[in-house]
Amino acid sequence: MNGSIQSAARQALSDLLDVSPQVECAIVTERTGDPIATLRRGGIDGNGIADDLGLLVRRVLEQADRGRVELGREPVTQCEVSVGTGSVFVVCDAQRMVAAITEAEPTVGLVFYDLKTALRSVRDAQAEPGASGDGTASGMPADMEGADE
Repeated sequence: MNGSIQSAARQALSDLLDVSPQVECAIVTERTGDPIATLRRGGIDGNGIADDLGLLVRRVLEQADRGRVELGREPVTQCEVSVGTGSVFVVCDAQRMVAAITEAEPTVGLVFYDLKTALRSVRDAQAEPGASGDGTASGMPADMEGADE
């Protein structure tokens, strides 16, 4: 895995936790669920939970996608699973996912916005000269392009 992508993912997660106090833990993964970077509140590296969180994210997305297929809808680009004590949010593009675990009753729109921003940061780092990948396509669904403008 490209070190610049890992570095960009760590920075994106650090920025996410700085601006989103509702987020307790976040992860950037490959679309397969393989972790790239994980961070918990307080700057604690989340590597101890990376595999479990990556698996959780992949399963959440698989279940959302199963429902999407049954309904004949477009591919899933984001989803939230909420329980009494918190929520799991997932935002994805063609290559990667970013997910967060939040406290109870988060501000849903803000969490999605912050996750899209984090994912865009990683994507943009890949598109920079010298990064892996060809950088020719964003892989970001059209509804996510320019969301922070």
